[in-house]
Amino acid sequence: MSKKSHHPFSKGRQFKLLGLSKQDCIKYFFGGNAALAIIIIIGIVVFLGFNAFNFFPKYKDSLNLYRKSGQEFVDHSVKQYNSVFELKGLCTQARAYEIEERVGPLYRVVSVHGEFKSKAIKQASTERKELKRVESAFKSLTASKDADSAKLKQAQDKLDTAREALRKKLTSLLNNIDYDDLTIQSWATDEKYLEPIRASVVENIITGKKTAFIKEIEAEEKIKVAEITALPQMQALQKAYEAFNTPLFAMEGYTQPLADKASKIKAQGEKYETVVATKAALNQALKIANTPEKRAKAELDLKRLLDEEPNYDILTKPFYESIDDHQKVYLPLVEQVKLGMSLVPFDAEFQAVVSRDQISDIKEIQTDIYQALADERANIENWDHSKEYTIGDAMTGFFFGTEWITNSSWQDFYGILPLLAGSVFVAVLAICIAVPFSVGGAIYVNRIATKTEQTIIKPFIEFIQAIPSIVLAFFGYVVLGGLIQKYSQSDWLNWIPGFPAEGPYNILTAGLLLALMAVPTIFTLCEDALNNVPKSYKEASLALGSTNLQSVLKVILPSCASGIIAAILLGFGRIIGETMVVLLVLGGRIAIPTSFTDPAHSMTGILAQEIGEVDKYSLHWGALFMVGCGLFFIALTLNFVSQKILKKYSN
Repeated sequence: MSKKSHHPFSKGRQFKLLGLSKQDCIKYFFGGNAALAIIIIIGIVVFLGFNAFNFFPKYKDSLNLYRKSGQEFVDHSVKQYNSVFELKGLCTQARAYEIEERVGPLYRVVSVHGEFKSKAIKQASTERKELKRVESAFKSLTASKDADSAKLKQAQDKLDTAREALRKKLTSLLNNIDYDDLTIQSWATDEKYLEPIRASVVENIITGKKTAFIKEIEAEEKIKVAEITALPQMQALQKAYEAFNTPLFAMEGYTQPLADKASKIKAQGEKYETVVATKAALNQALKIANTPEKRAKAELDLKRLLDEEPNYDILTKPFYESIDDHQKVYLPLVEQVKLGMSLVPFDAEFQAVVSRDQISDIKEIQTDIYQALADERANIENWDHSKEYTIGDAMTGFFFGTEWITNSSWQDFYGILPLLAGSVFVAVLAICIAVPFSVGGAIYVNRIATKTEQTIIKPFIEFIQAIPSIVLAFFGYVVLGGLIQKYSQSDWLNWIPGFPAEGPYNILTAGLLLALMAVPTIFTLCEDALNNVPKSYKEASLALGSTNLQSVLKVILPSCASGIIAAILLGFGRIIGETMVVLLVLGGRIAIPTSFTDPAHSMTGILAQEIGEVDKYSLHWGALFMVGCGLFFIALTLNFVSQKILKKYSN
């Protein structure tokens, strides 16, 4: 007689575990998973909040010391200086780019020659060393009195052989080096110079002397540059540059002594704050001291502390007294700006696109420059070191500030706006690129493609998701960025806003890579949405005489629109949370971008870049965690909206 099964799930036996039925165990198991997820989210919120909660009070104190030390006063005059310095720089850049454009391919010959030489030297180091050794031996022999003709001939033959070996090596190497191998792609010049450059490099490395080719190029370039700089608009630019530059020396002479004084005052203030913190710690140690020795040590340490607060009323007097001196450098500054603006050739014809952009920038600044200078003058006159920053000011400075300056010997500023702008710019560009390909691909694969096409296309799209982000980042860093910079220089693409790109790493480079990463996510979710549309919808549409394409566009897509929108939002969340790509190829410039080819920085990038270099619980530490809180909030909002849309769709 066989034994009955005693398996807990077997029929005829009711399963019990700690008094719970099978259904209760399953319910509590999955309910426990949900509760664990909630606990983890709460833990993350608490963790972020704990590390960020004290940031705004600390930032307020930092800003107050910045004001009380006089550094804020100095920065008002520094902003005036920088405004005029920017005008000077734009004149310089416009002039330089125009010279480069008018000189043409000749302009970069020497630069290309130098890079070709550098690459060849690295790869022919063994042959160069041998030639130097043989040359040294030959020189020693010729200087010797005992050298006979046979030995000299033998040494000469060795020298000729070494030179020929190096020549063959260099020729072989240089024949395989082209403009595409240049580190700076914009250095490429006319093809007619390529072979002469190679020959000149060989001769230059072997002889160590400047070749006739380079001498001729330099002479020809010098003549052309002289002709260009003699043009009326170039002369005008030079005079404008001199007008802008003239008052800067006086402004610098006024500002520098005050800056030195402000730095010393701030050092005193920081020392006092350190003393206050140390005193509080010693008082706490005194309270908990459990032996007479520990108590005596704490009391002695307290007596040694010098806790006299700096008298900022006395220390800041020189700043108030310097207001009249500022007026003496301010008025000539304004007059020279007016003179420089009158000299800028706004209506002149410039051949270089970048030069025209620089002149256009000067014209745009013209409308605001005088007001900006006057505003800073008013700030100097109304400056009050005793007026304290509030928590509200600190919050406003963080959320709407345009400067992110850390580890500065002057003053740290934490403004999240350029980081947020960089993240949003690159994410919007990426999603605009990704959506047509991913949604269009999902529609085609799911509703139009044949079975064979589905078998080929779908795995390839989904495979992209398996590629590590660091691999895509390396591809962008090494290949894609260079290609974008190179082809953006093409004349037939000059009509595109932002072209030519100023560098290989920018919003466009990062956006293309992030779009590629988002495509599989959006594609898969869109497919799921399309699959959830009842087949009867399509059948009814076809029965009424619609074509397959009409059924897809007018019946199926409207039916799953909410699902597609949710897919796009989740793809957007995937993009904005990416770190490695933006860290490597976004450019790392902390400024609000004005074009999709501008370098930028992102919220995720700044966290990855700086978190490892920050002291725990410092002001900088708190700022980074506030950025993390911002990212968490954005991700949470996107997921919440997506869930709401999906809920609506499912119902």
